[in-house]
Amino acid sequence: IVGCLLTVGATLIAYYLVPNSQYEWDGHLPSVLLSFAIITPLSQSISMAFSRRETALKALATYRSSVFNLFIAHSSWDWSVSAKGKGRRGCVENGEDTATTNNKQGKHIDWLDHADTTLCHLIQLSDSLYQYLTLPTATRARHRATTKGRKEANEVMPTGREIFTISIYGRMVMISQLAEALKYRGLPGNEASRIRQWENAITTAVEELRAAKEYRTLQALRVFERLFSLFLPPFYATTYVQVALDTNSLALGISLGIITSIALTGLFECIRQLEDPFVSHLTLDGIDTREELVVLAYQELMVARKMVFPEAKEFVLRRDIVETDEDDNRNCGDESLFRRSRHVSERK
Repeated sequence: IVGCLLTVGATLIAYYLVPNSQYEWDGHLPSVLLSFAIITPLSQSISMAFSRRETALKALATYRSSVFNLFIAHSSWDWSVSAKGKGRRGCVENGEDTATTNNKQGKHIDWLDHADTTLCHLIQLSDSLYQYLTLPTATRARHRATTKGRKEANEVMPTGREIFTISIYGRMVMISQLAEALKYRGLPGNEASRIRQWENAITTAVEELRAAKEYRTLQALRVFERLFSLFLPPFYATTYVQVALDTNSLALGISLGIITSIALTGLFECIRQLEDPFVSHLTLDGIDTREELVVLAYQELMVARKMVFPEAKEFVLRRDIVETDEDDNRNCGDESLFRRSRHVSERK
């Protein structure tokens, strides 16, 4: 609105100040300034912002794939008799119950309980990652340059750090301990190494998502584009006046100036909306983080559990020492509980 008002005002002023005869004055300005000072930087910035969005999508795909394979490894992988214990296959060959098994050291494990424990951690890990990624953006310039922005950042950033360190990385420690439990009962080293690779892929994807969430494109370039997209269209007021004189229509000249201002502002808005790709509830081009991490990931894991343990009871997501909210003690078999993750700022 400000850009359009400035453009219209400058056009009217120039129109009423030009000589009476249109042949005595030529108001055309070269378009090279508009092209190289605005259009080229805007195009490059859109490309950089979209590349960050694509990087975030690849990291989400890596995360979901690793989570699914990690659950399959903990719930269905089998191995033969080893020096440490019988393993799953050794127990079956000796006619023992596959649910609760005693190995040579007298230790036992409930395979369904082990799989469900892994599943709880993976689901809550995805919930925590969703809560972190959908926090309000707190890394823009105003969060450092203004009092109100700094106050907002001081509220959001500690919440994000708490979620990231305790709920995400604390959960990864517990998932790692579950792999140690399998190793203690005879899981071969090569298969344990594969599990570790998936755990590493999860943490790498999480760090890539964190970087895309907290870091913006070049601040100086965005300031340059914002200022020039606002003030350069009024600078071309004489060009719009010349169009009005040539066509004997002031409305056409003013319309050309308004369209130019709106076009430049729209290009800059494309950059602004892609700065935080995880706010799909606010922008059409954002990543639907809830659909990826809360809905689809949950459904895939439930399907895998049903196929591995077809006779098992309905899965219940249990509370543990990492998550202490009352809402976390819930039945994950109910589809309505897909709505369980809420905005962290709203919870505060």
